[in-house]
Amino acid sequence: MTATGATGSTSPDDPRFAELLRLAGDPAAIVEAFERVPAVIVYFEGPDLIVRAANAATRELYKRQDVIGLPLREATPVLGGQELYELLEKVYAEQRLYSAIEWRMMFDPHDPDNEVVMTFTLIPVRNPDGSPRGLVAHSVDVSAEVQERRAAQERIAGAEQKLEAAQQVLFTLQRHLLPDSVPVLPQVRLAAHYLVAEAELQAGGDWFDAVPLGGGRVALVVGDVVGHGAEAAAAMARLQTVLHEALQRPDTDIADAVRWLDASAARTPATRAATVCIAVLDPGAGTIEYVCRAHPPPLVCHPDGRTEYLPHTHGGPLGVRGVSAAPITRKVDPGDAVILYTDGLIERPGETVRDGLDRLARVAAAAVTGGGRTTPRMLPDRLTTLAVERITRWGIHDDVTVLAAHLLREPVSPLVLDVRADAAELAGLREAVADWLEPLGVRPTDALGVMLAVCEAATNVVEHAYVDRLPGRIGVVADLDGNGAVRLTVDDDGTWRAPGGGPGGRGISLMRAVCDEVVIDSGDAGTSVAMTVHPRHSTVVGRDDDGVSSPVPEQRAEFRTEVTDEPGDRPRVTVHGPVDATTTPLLQAAVQRYEARSLVVDLSPVTMLASAGVQFLYRLTEDHPVELHAPAGCPARYVLDLTDLGSRVLP
Repeated sequence: MTATGATGSTSPDDPRFAELLRLAGDPAAIVEAFERVPAVIVYFEGPDLIVRAANAATRELYKRQDVIGLPLREATPVLGGQELYELLEKVYAEQRLYSAIEWRMMFDPHDPDNEVVMTFTLIPVRNPDGSPRGLVAHSVDVSAEVQERRAAQERIAGAEQKLEAAQQVLFTLQRHLLPDSVPVLPQVRLAAHYLVAEAELQAGGDWFDAVPLGGGRVALVVGDVVGHGAEAAAAMARLQTVLHEALQRPDTDIADAVRWLDASAARTPATRAATVCIAVLDPGAGTIEYVCRAHPPPLVCHPDGRTEYLPHTHGGPLGVRGVSAAPITRKVDPGDAVILYTDGLIERPGETVRDGLDRLARVAAAAVTGGGRTTPRMLPDRLTTLAVERITRWGIHDDVTVLAAHLLREPVSPLVLDVRADAAELAGLREAVADWLEPLGVRPTDALGVMLAVCEAATNVVEHAYVDRLPGRIGVVADLDGNGAVRLTVDDDGTWRAPGGGPGGRGISLMRAVCDEVVIDSGDAGTSVAMTVHPRHSTVVGRDDDGVSSPVPEQRAEFRTEVTDEPGDRPRVTVHGPVDATTTPLLQAAVQRYEARSLVVDLSPVTMLASAGVQFLYRLTEDHPVELHAPAGCPARYVLDLTDLGSRVLP
């Protein structure tokens, strides 16, 4: 962006007007050209930014024809909370030219397809005596170019990007010190975003945490240590660890946790004067209990766009024998969202803290009531992403941390299935589990782990539980408990004939690899496999928000293979869709005719690689000159890395 001079203006009474009109051309031609310009051109006049001229492109963007004579806020009321009114008013008052590149805007908060990305210049206009008169806005819709660039970036996803060495060190350090994920709970969705100050290519002192407390409750923490650099980062990590452990102690309330944190902060100069906000959100009781130690209070966002800051507890900073305020408890309603943040989000040179708080409230309200095609679908991700994006458009002078929690209207219901013990049912099981996982916002690898565990356990039932009698059944239950653990149960009422009388082989090895716990109970009445997975939701460190909305891997793709066999090149078999007990024979048939030759098997489009496919690939790579291709991040690579097949993948 740039900030330079302003232009003067003339009126019909000004002697220069006639000469300018002669130079510009015929008035009818001027109007014709003005109307036909595809860029948005609008002239505002006065401190209220009254629309005095607007071409056809402007009226189309504003979605109304009767804009002449209206103040900007009345002509386009949907722009509230996007920091555009404030920018134009600032440019008018300061009479400084302003240019911006690729601002994302919403002209209809209820229509995601109405999102536009604009590159624009604001040109101040002065009266002959030099006083402010108005400004001209020239804007170009670059949405198509941005979408095309993002599509190109997605095509090269997985390719390593070279960054400046200092930035690489910074982000590596921050990602190790700060949580890379937050828990997924039955009635609370969480998201966090951290951004280091652009002027500081070193680790900062902001920190955040989200600690499950059982029963669906969660402790939310955002803090700030004075300073930057290694010392501040170490102090931040120390306080974060102390508080995390304190919150997990049995029968510890929020006041006790703050006292332990305060005592710890007093022991080291680097941790003294740190600030913190701790809040415990209890969905069952519909309450939030919180305490702030020299830290700004939480912001509550209601579903209708209303916002309110909770009362300040007026506690002093940590470790300096200041005021230790008592926690406050307030009611929250289903659908409400709570935002905790550091002062880097609300403080700006030349402004009051009240200005910053008002700005955050505006941006949060706009994020609650609408989002575009490229904004995250889940509300906490949208709040954190747009808060960081829109507020730091003005520049970032200190590290920024935002933690958001959304209280759902209802807790997640368990998934309960009972299907025939038939291989043809496996695809439907995977799809049902994927559909259940989708709204939870879990990381793709965690979703793959859950689906793989269910698939392997169900496949064992199909192959081993009902040898003596058909048809049989498979029962599947998936439930998200109050500690953020997905409890999976796959059961049958058959009589096992596998070695050892129960599940075994490579399938159980994969189940144990992707689950935190696997318990098998097999008897005359059938077999039950109980599995536990702790899925998480990714946080964002930096400006890259691609990971926060990563979808659950698609499970509806059909299995198919494509063979490329050009003269002089090795044959290449590209595999699409799931590779499980039912499709592995099809894969085997596809590669069989090439087994005597050097062959590449491309697993990039595979959506699920089950143990049957792993077993086949073991045999294939041991007995034949075959190389596997599976880029980092694809579902097949995730499974291959759980086995020693990962070493056989092409670099």
